[in-house]
Amino acid sequence: MLKIIQSLLYYTIKMSTPLLLCSIGGVFVQKTGTLNFALEAAINTGAFTAILFTVLSGNLLVGCLAAVLSCMLLNVLFGHFVVNLKADAVIVGLSLNMLMMAIPPYILQVFFKNRGLLMATDIIDVGKMALDIPFLRNIPFFGEVLNGQTLLTYLAYPIIIVLTIVFYKTKFGVYVQVTGERRDAAEAVGIRTKKIVWISLMISAVTCALAGINLSVEQAGAYSLNMSAARGLICLAAINCGRRKPVQSCLFAIIFGFSRALQLVLANFMGPDEALVMDVVPYLTIILVFLITEIPSARKNVMRIFREE
Repeated sequence: MLKIIQSLLYYTIKMSTPLLLCSIGGVFVQKTGTLNFALEAAINTGAFTAILFTVLSGNLLVGCLAAVLSCMLLNVLFGHFVVNLKADAVIVGLSLNMLMMAIPPYILQVFFKNRGLLMATDIIDVGKMALDIPFLRNIPFFGEVLNGQTLLTYLAYPIIIVLTIVFYKTKFGVYVQVTGERRDAAEAVGIRTKKIVWISLMISAVTCALAGINLSVEQAGAYSLNMSAARGLICLAAINCGRRKPVQSCLFAIIFGFSRALQLVLANFMGPDEALVMDVVPYLTIILVFLITEIPSARKNVMRIFREE
């Protein structure tokens, strides 16, 4: 039983990493009043380009830099339509999500004669991605949980702390909040709201790229089609449930990460058919969390209708 609990906690931390990274960056964009519906495309872009350029260059660092730049380019495209041309964010985001579902299989088919998988295990040793930290190893019970995680898993929490401080304790963070809540007032006092939105989009691009790198490089050493597996949409759910606040959004991201870990652990005790059914656990968790968080808000939002006599 103890081993099961340790496995559940270990995989919760592991599965939460891309969700945390994507959510903390997405909070900045959401708080500026812009719905970044392209988070799914950004994670998928980061995961794909990291492996693609690692294979082409033979250098992991080049692949990681390419992932960051490609996610920035994707958010520039998103921002051009949404911020500059005032297009609908949901339609633009959905289009980019669909585009990034189509581009990887095309490139894989044309250049690698394989539509579904791109391996980089001859360059990336996934076994070495799990770091063995001696002082963590010696901690009773939690040593098995905390030790053996990847570099980005360990870096995710300092990144969250830094961005949370930026959000609440810096002038830029205040401008982000004001831009989303009172854009006209912000512009009236001289705040360049478009610039704030663009900087927020770049922050989101970097964190989504790191999320993609964690999925493809650190966890698999390969790219498979639709590797993001709706994680971008799950992050949108976490951000909305967390009321677009960094800490609360990250807590919901961990809850959704826990649901994925629970799916993995329970699948080990089931047959193949029952294990497939467990794939719905993360999505049922989203529905349940939405009900828990939104019903109290809905009850407070009472519409009063006055009739003219």
